[in-house]
Amino acid sequence: MRNPLRRAIPLVVVALAVSFAACSSGSDSGGDGRTVTIGVLAREEPDLTFVAEHLARQGYTMKVQVFDDNIAMNRATEDGSIDANFFQNANYLKSYQESNGSSLVTYGPWLQTTAVQFVSSKHASADALPNGARIGIANDSANRARELQLLAANGLIELKKGVEAPTILDVTANPKNLRWVEVNPRSKAAAFPDLDAMTAPSITVHLMKDPSIKALYEETPEVYGTYGGTLWVVKEGYENTAWLDAAVSFMQSADYKTWIANTYKGLKKTP
Repeated sequence: MRNPLRRAIPLVVVALAVSFAACSSGSDSGGDGRTVTIGVLAREEPDLTFVAEHLARQGYTMKVQVFDDNIAMNRATEDGSIDANFFQNANYLKSYQESNGSSLVTYGPWLQTTAVQFVSSKHASADALPNGARIGIANDSANRARELQLLAANGLIELKKGVEAPTILDVTANPKNLRWVEVNPRSKAAAFPDLDAMTAPSITVHLMKDPSIKALYEETPEVYGTYGGTLWVVKEGYENTAWLDAAVSFMQSADYKTWIANTYKGLKKTP
């Protein structure tokens, strides 16, 4: 039986129906609107493969292309190399738009999410962190803000009041003199051995498959519900939406939610 949590190889294309025609624009093959290519990170590849299997029964061929770079995936969506992507929340997209002048837009509601955790394999509790501990946090503004807010909510640091997207410059109290190591979210697993602790989505931690990792803090449902979760993203003006409507509808169904619950044992949440 295929392990749905296997680590996907970057840039592997998974074709869920018999269709290997080149799509230079990333959109439908032959102009019929029924063959599309979508971008995901490895952590979402099993989920969208499952969605593609369902869409195949409705006559759509959805090819799932795995990226290891968020920015490259958004650029591919914008230039038409792929039809859509499914990896980011609204805050991340807003940050990307502000930095890149992007014309990307969300499509439909958020469909699933994971809580952010603060984890360590060297220390059994946050109290046990040594003075000057090296702490890994995301290097992009949206994820970094969320992760710092998790640490502040649990009393490890204090942040300047009223700042919507705090950075390390907004840390007003740091009793343990924590040293911040900003890391690309895709590189956190590789950086982890050199850190005392780090923040990361629970699914990222799970995929590291390290039994020595202990979650010191985790976002509550109230918090990750407020942030929302992963949404479909397309280029503004994208019109080939019949397949996308079908995908969104299926991902809101009891069948999909049950599959997520059974596959991830609570690591991924649905609305």
